[in-house]
Amino acid sequence: MSRKWQRAKRWDDENLTGALRPAKWVAQSFSSIWLAVILLVLIALYGTVASIPVGLIALIPTWIVIALSVTVPVAAVGAGGVLISRRAFTGTGARFAASVLSVIVLGTITSWLWASFAWPRLAYDATTGEGLRFFADFAEANNAITIRRLPGVEMSELEFYSWWPLRLILVLFVINMVTATVRRIEFTFKNLGVLTVHTGIVVMALGSAYYQSLKKEGDTIVLAAQAEGVDGPLQSRFYDNTKTALWVRQERAGFGFGAAWEQRLLRGLPRYNDYGLHAADMTTGSVTLLDPLFRPITEADHSDERTLALDVSDGGGRVVDPDVRFRVVGYAPYADLFGRFGVTDTVPAGDEPQPFRTVDFVSRIPARGVTEPSEPDVILTFGVRPNDPANRVATNELVSFSYESGMTDQRFEDLAEPLPPGVPHGLIVRVPEADVRVVIPANPREEYEIGDTGWVVGVEEFSPQPPFPIITPGYEGASTSVAILHVTAPDGEHFDRYVYHHFPELNQDLDETPREDGRPSRRDADPAIDIVYLDATKLSVYFDERNDGTVRAIARGPNGRTRVERDLGAGDTFTDAVPLIDFALNERWPHSVSVEGPVPVPEIDRDKSLVGTHDEALIAVEVSVAGSDWREVVWLPFAKYMLGSIANNASRRVTLPDGREVVMAFSRVAHRFPGFQLRLEDFEMIAFDHRGAPRDFQSVVSVVPTGIPGQLEFDSYTHVTKLNAPLKAPYMWSEDRGLAGNVFVQLFSGLNPGQYKLSQAGWDQQGWNQSQQLVDQGLLDKPRVAFTILGVGNNPGIHVIALGGVLVAIGTPWAFYIKPWLVRRERDRLAAEAKANARSKKTHADPLDTPGQLEPALSKGG
Repeated sequence: MSRKWQRAKRWDDENLTGALRPAKWVAQSFSSIWLAVILLVLIALYGTVASIPVGLIALIPTWIVIALSVTVPVAAVGAGGVLISRRAFTGTGARFAASVLSVIVLGTITSWLWASFAWPRLAYDATTGEGLRFFADFAEANNAITIRRLPGVEMSELEFYSWWPLRLILVLFVINMVTATVRRIEFTFKNLGVLTVHTGIVVMALGSAYYQSLKKEGDTIVLAAQAEGVDGPLQSRFYDNTKTALWVRQERAGFGFGAAWEQRLLRGLPRYNDYGLHAADMTTGSVTLLDPLFRPITEADHSDERTLALDVSDGGGRVVDPDVRFRVVGYAPYADLFGRFGVTDTVPAGDEPQPFRTVDFVSRIPARGVTEPSEPDVILTFGVRPNDPANRVATNELVSFSYESGMTDQRFEDLAEPLPPGVPHGLIVRVPEADVRVVIPANPREEYEIGDTGWVVGVEEFSPQPPFPIITPGYEGASTSVAILHVTAPDGEHFDRYVYHHFPELNQDLDETPREDGRPSRRDADPAIDIVYLDATKLSVYFDERNDGTVRAIARGPNGRTRVERDLGAGDTFTDAVPLIDFALNERWPHSVSVEGPVPVPEIDRDKSLVGTHDEALIAVEVSVAGSDWREVVWLPFAKYMLGSIANNASRRVTLPDGREVVMAFSRVAHRFPGFQLRLEDFEMIAFDHRGAPRDFQSVVSVVPTGIPGQLEFDSYTHVTKLNAPLKAPYMWSEDRGLAGNVFVQLFSGLNPGQYKLSQAGWDQQGWNQSQQLVDQGLLDKPRVAFTILGVGNNPGIHVIALGGVLVAIGTPWAFYIKPWLVRRERDRLAAEAKANARSKKTHADPLDTPGQLEPALSKGG
């Protein structure tokens, strides 16, 4: 205990009395070395729980009990052996040897007995659940999950290390370090080392707190110019790596505000667990929602799921009317967004009816080894909307299913046309002017003359999917097999025809002469020749719902056989569509709506690098109007960048009861660069060899001031940003400044949270490769990209942390080497002085050395 600490305690005892006694306790607590040790242990434990799975932590009590179950008996038996040995032997050496031998022998026997009889009963078997394991289910469920991924915590690593508990511990540690240093350590030259170390630790802790509070990380996407000689667009913001936002806007016709977005921070949004997956199911009123298997969703389907309620209504902006409320009520961390259907018995006023019906695919095929037909077994259920082309056809590898409404008799008879056994493709060609109808068992790469009409139809190929997506309004997302034909007219004209199996109304002709822009010239199918494509590659079933409510059906087996049923009603079964295969008509609803909802991706199919990043996440947002009972829940996919088409594809529109429209999107928080913008001037990918893997990629980026009064003023400059050579903005080392000015700027920028480092993080690899092909063809002078991605981050206070480290590095050798040398030198000096003083005192005390006493002594001796 130092003398300074003793003086400080005496002062506390004398002055901090009575009502000031709590101040004494606080002062002495923060002067305690033990408090520093406890806080450092807490920091170590904090880092431990951030990386060790919760399941392993939950097993600690189990292993403590198991360890005690073996150590306690061994210790007890060993202690008994020692007592017996001490009584049985009298000599010290004999008693010691006997005690050691008894501990070894009895400990070994006890351990063997424990391993033979106790351990088999304690060992936990996960398959049977037998053995000792506290919190077994919890430990198993969380054997790979850290505490920051648990429900209620849900933080990224950066968020967890920036959380307030760690900051509080660091602040307490700084107070403890400063108080203990001031009250315990003498401010002397020899203590300069420990004072420097303590100062360095305090500086590092303060720098870390400053760094954590102002740290930002993210990335930005900078677009290239659209044409040569034109400047590319300026990028004035970047997107946060951690924080997310609900982006909202309100359409205001005639006011020019339609494109204005407002971002509202989503505080407390989960990252790793499901919440409110059926949130949209509770807001449909009289609509009954169906699950992916087309079964009605009930309360039981979501009675045990976690709920979520994050109010994001107060955005502080002026973009959306204040009476429009937003609340996040659901979150799916890794899910796909699929459309589901809601059905109702009433058609809302002003809406077109969208009937909905389910049809069961029923098998009576007996199990292997059984000769008798088995009980009917529903293999698949088809949910169809006959008035919705994209949702009236369902197909897989085994069956093609179609349910239409109002099919013409001619179309029905064409689909019922039988084909010869084993023929997978057929064409029905009709020339109305010649009253010719021909059924052709068609094969690829063959031509067929259509009677004496002069028409010739050549088959290019049969495709199970359209060669390009169907974009016709109302048919978006629809799919069907296609026959690609080459047709020659009697006058010698040639054109290609695309014949769609399920959608003949979309048949189109492509002229051989392309447009000026190189795209093929498309037009509606020439009515002079009508072609129908029959796809017999799989079981095909067609239902036609007529105006009187009855249904007629056709089934075409792969063997060419067709079966027709012309009068089916609700609850009827299309029996033996093919042998031992039935189709049962289920309930029909007059109206249906499409509702998007999440379907979680199985754990095994998830990209681990995307877990916890929101990249594959969905949120459910409830929109309501203050003072009204109306509300609607919409699921939003994550948009990594709020740019143009990306934002439009990820956004969802909601119409309020009074006709107002709001648009929402789920993305990251966008931060504006402080006083500067970026422009992409050029990009280059450098390969290991001529066309090998990328060795480096670099962007030529211009840093441009915003020109807004009151913000930074500097001259624009250009920098080549490489993988290992980042751009620093807005302050960089400049030849226009002197050495002192540059040093000052570097020190200032190290503290300034508005100083950013931008490094190459991604690039438009697809655009580069495509343009490289054009370069190879001589159509471009060099390959190009449409964008580059720059990683953005600031490091406020990093120099302060480094300074603390330097102080610790300087002070540690002083404390361990120089101070002991100074102490030894001081000790030797004091010892020499003490020895000299003692010699001097002895000399002055000798009678012979005293002149006043010398004469009597000599006289006596004489």
